[in-house]
Amino acid sequence: MAKCLYCKEKAGVFKAVCADCNALLKAVQGLGTAFSFREMLDALMATSASNEKIEKFLDADIQGQGSIRDFITARMTNELARTVGQPTDTDSLKVKKIREEEKARPQIPLKPGQCNPFRK
Repeated sequence: MAKCLYCKEKAGVFKAVCADCNALLKAVQGLGTAFSFREMLDALMATSASNEKIEKFLDADIQGQGSIRDFITARMTNELARTVGQPTDTDSLKVKKIREEEKARPQIPLKPGQCNPFRK
């Protein structure tokens, strides 16, 4: 049995994508090109997939070009920057790099009201 490209769970015989992730993929494709993050989450929640499966789907990086979440973050960043008149060229690879750098950064426990000394 093959594993799903998105969630890495059982997909079925000769299938690359499980039924839940296939439904999630169709929901995202049905949104078109101009949608808000809230609209996308509403569409994903309308499927029968669990919240855990939705998270795995959004974090899937199938081609090494960034996850679905990275693509959406890049698009939203560019739209916001253009709206306020700033030049931008953010893409999913830049978002992925920032996300990975943030994960690699040492995490120290903070007390309430204390600021993170590593934050730039």
